[in-house]
Amino acid sequence: MIFLLVMAKFMVAGAFCPVKCDCSKKDLLVCKDKSITDIAKLAIPHNFTFILISDTQATEVTDDSFQQMPITLRLSIEINRLSRITPGAFQDFPLLKSLKLSNNALRSLPSGVFHALINLEQLFLDRNLLLYLDPNIFKNLTNLTELALNRNHLTDLSPDLLAHQVNLKILNLSRNKLSSLPKDIFGSLYKLTSLALYENQLTEITPSMFNNLTELVKLSLYSNLIKVIEKDAFNHVPKLRELALQKNRLHTLADGLFLYVNKLEALSLYENPFIEFPPILFGKMDSLSSLWLYNTSLSTIPSFIFSNLTNLENLILTRNQNLYSLPSDAFSGLHRLKILSLHTNNITSLPEDLFQDLPSLQMLSLYSNNFIGLPENLFKPLLNLQTVHLNNSKIMTLPGNLFKLVPTLQRVYLDGNPWMCDCRLEEFKVWLVENVEKVDNITSLVCHSPSTVAGIPVFKVDELICPYTTMNKVLSTPTSQWPRITSTSVIPLDEKVKSTVTHEAVNEINVSMSDPSLRWHLNSTTSSPLLRNVQTTTVRSVLDNALHNMQPKKVFRYDLPYGKIIYWVNLFNLAMQIFYIFVSCFSLLKIRKLYEYFHIFNEPVILVRMLIPMNTFSPGPNIGK
Repeated sequence: MIFLLVMAKFMVAGAFCPVKCDCSKKDLLVCKDKSITDIAKLAIPHNFTFILISDTQATEVTDDSFQQMPITLRLSIEINRLSRITPGAFQDFPLLKSLKLSNNALRSLPSGVFHALINLEQLFLDRNLLLYLDPNIFKNLTNLTELALNRNHLTDLSPDLLAHQVNLKILNLSRNKLSSLPKDIFGSLYKLTSLALYENQLTEITPSMFNNLTELVKLSLYSNLIKVIEKDAFNHVPKLRELALQKNRLHTLADGLFLYVNKLEALSLYENPFIEFPPILFGKMDSLSSLWLYNTSLSTIPSFIFSNLTNLENLILTRNQNLYSLPSDAFSGLHRLKILSLHTNNITSLPEDLFQDLPSLQMLSLYSNNFIGLPENLFKPLLNLQTVHLNNSKIMTLPGNLFKLVPTLQRVYLDGNPWMCDCRLEEFKVWLVENVEKVDNITSLVCHSPSTVAGIPVFKVDELICPYTTMNKVLSTPTSQWPRITSTSVIPLDEKVKSTVTHEAVNEINVSMSDPSLRWHLNSTTSSPLLRNVQTTTVRSVLDNALHNMQPKKVFRYDLPYGKIIYWVNLFNLAMQIFYIFVSCFSLLKIRKLYEYFHIFNEPVILVRMLIPMNTFSPGPNIGK
């Protein structure tokens, strides 16, 4: 008997079901067939509350497409080829509450096409080619609660377009070409809870734009061309919970912009070319759980900027190529933060007390940075830290107690770093060996330098040596015990230890080797900044290079040590000086003799009278006359 009643019911339903349509579900008519080109020819019965017509070749809906539909509540004509609708197409649907015309080819709508639908609550016009909307097209739709106009080609809207939609709760205007909005276009939307304006061409947000949206909960403004948001733009949306401002052109934000949106639960600011933030940006936000701030141009962030976000659990501050440093109070007040992402920045160092207010942090992502070093007590305040990402961050060494102070640590990622396997890594290596199960892919942690252990896993290196300890030992040896460097004897050095040092360091070591009296200068740990820098390199390599420079070289095709060449040059110079002195002395002696010889001509001439005997000479013939 029951079987007969069921069969009778299906036979009755089948008798009123149009060809090419499905009426198997109660009160539902589904017409999906590519061969359907005219809706009027379907002769749709009036006894269905839900009618779905999709995937057809129908191009229009006219006044004759439907007969009287007194009980139809939902009509969906989507994914067709509709390009024309006549003004009276829906006049026979007095109780219609939902009309869906999505995904068609509509370029325009007649002004009175929806006037008869006074009970309509949902209207979907998305995914069409609409260029313009008549200011009065929604005039009679006072009960409308949801309106979808997204994915059209709208460039501007009339100020009165939504003047009568006092019950509207959801409005989607996204993915159009709107460059601006009329001042009071949302003025009557007191009950609006969701507004989507993303993927348009808006350039600014004015203070009066959202003035009357006191019930607004979700606001999507992402992927526009917004450069300016006025200071009071969000002061009149006290119930706002979700705000999306990502992918715009914001370089900065007004001081105190978010002071009065205390109900925010999610805020997205990523992919904006932010250069700086004001010192005061966020008000008290007990409900904000997530904040996205990646792909910006920030070089730092102000101290205490997040201090009012006391319940923030997820902070994403990544992919900021200009972010090199963070103030020690950057994360002050974030006592409930669980996830902090700082990866893919250019941070070179972190203040030791940077994480002092993060006792609840569980996951810390620091990978892909340029760390020079990390403070030993950096992770000490992180009492609940479980996972740390430090991979690919150019880390060469780490303090031995860095992870020892984190008892809750479960997983550490350290691969992709150029480890320097010297004695400074000794304590960290001990921790590494004791915590193999905590380190992800531990065999990928390989030594990058010195070259003799390059490629060997860090935890497998037998002995980690700092060459500067060997240098101190050499310099503390008495000079008399230093091996003599000749053409056939060279100080043997450990070839396993090599590194690069500055040219000045090599010169300083060379001087010390050539003049042992300067050993005090090298032994002093505070005298020369240069030598203190040498200690940070492989000092044995300095000795190697210095001694190598003193080894015999081929000069003028002869194998002679530099020392001998200098010795013979100095000897020749000394001989020449002695010869010059000798010649000078000899010349002075000769000059002295000449001086004495010519000195007599300077004395006065004295005439001496001499008595000559008369008889000495014979008188001349005239004498006596």
